[in-house]
Amino acid sequence: MPPTSRQPRHLVIATGIVLIVLLLAGAAGQQAWSRQTQLTARFEQCMEQAPFKQSLKTAQPEHQLQPDDLQRHFDQFNKMYESTGLPPIWDGHQLVAWTTFHRDSIQVAKACHQSLNIERPQQQLRGTYAKPVWDPDSAIWRNS
Repeated sequence: MPPTSRQPRHLVIATGIVLIVLLLAGAAGQQAWSRQTQLTARFEQCMEQAPFKQSLKTAQPEHQLQPDDLQRHFDQFNKMYESTGLPPIWDGHQLVAWTTFHRDSIQVAKACHQSLNIERPQQQLRGTYAKPVWDPDSAIWRNS
């Protein structure tokens, strides 16, 4: 066979192999994404029992705050944010540190992790619950 007829065959074979590898990698990635999505949905369902889910339904700051108090609340918010690195939360009566507000909820998160066999939530979950603030083993909770 002349060399020119072999080159296209090698190119076709190499292209085919690359396509197969890409398809397999894409399928594996899609399966991992799907598992992560399903696990996150089950975790969110488990977290419905967390105290913060109920308290946010009753906290209505518009009924508690007066315009004259806004500067004091802004100053308090900034002070708490600067000291903790996390925004404080209105608990229905006052601004409280994020870790204080969620102390009981993080225990629920820990129980949900255990019941769902989640060992590395920041890698195994998606969205908000994949953030360090919802990982009971993160530095945020070790220092509080």
